[in-house]
Amino acid sequence: MERFVVYLPRWLRWTLLAALALLVAGFSVAFFLGINRPGFKDWLPASVSVVQIALTALAYVLLVFFTESGQNPAALQRRTEQVLTGLLPRTLARVTDVQGAPAAVTVGAPSGVIGYDYTLRTANAELRAWIGLNVHRVIVILFCAWPEGMEEQAFLERLRAGFADTLGGARAIGYDEPHFQAEAIDGCRFASIWLTWDIGTQEDFLTHSPSQLFFAQDVALMLQSFLRTAQRRGLRLSTALAPTPL
Repeated sequence: MERFVVYLPRWLRWTLLAALALLVAGFSVAFFLGINRPGFKDWLPASVSVVQIALTALAYVLLVFFTESGQNPAALQRRTEQVLTGLLPRTLARVTDVQGAPAAVTVGAPSGVIGYDYTLRTANAELRAWIGLNVHRVIVILFCAWPEGMEEQAFLERLRAGFADTLGGARAIGYDEPHFQAEAIDGCRFASIWLTWDIGTQEDFLTHSPSQLFFAQDVALMLQSFLRTAQRRGLRLSTALAPTPL
């Protein structure tokens, strides 16, 4: 019921469409018969008028009754899926590591209600990130492996210092202050890096292509910075656990 600009039951939409099509066909036949038969010439002006009106109504039915609304929840959910599983993976495939090797991108199953797990793997490095999109709010989560023998506070400080430039760039774009959380799940010790960003464009993000492209390219640039920085600093942004909201 929510998919169309004007909602009518399916049977009524198709009935109206068929009736208008028959009307156009019938009076078109009457028009062509009237051209060759003198007894039908009086029907010509009426036939032309009816065909014109019926064609206008037919165009209206096709445009209004069969056009999806860009603002209803079902349509917005489909647009979100298109961004996360289409535009974003294609853009992430342009990421390269320190040596310039391109990343192969794998998109996991949907998780965390609004996101997907993405794996970027090059010949020299690997990064996994969970990226979620809640209409116009972006959430990016990475898990960094916790080195053996390192204290929790020292580990978190190492992450803050190591990724300072990357996080500074994210803050300049509009990301909120990043959140770091050390965890251990099923014997896997790691730190979660949680970043949020309210895109806040004047246009409706999910129906505005330039905003979507900006989002995808900016996330790709940020993840490339994470990947290259982790390479240089000996940090591992890939664990046995898929990143997800904790």
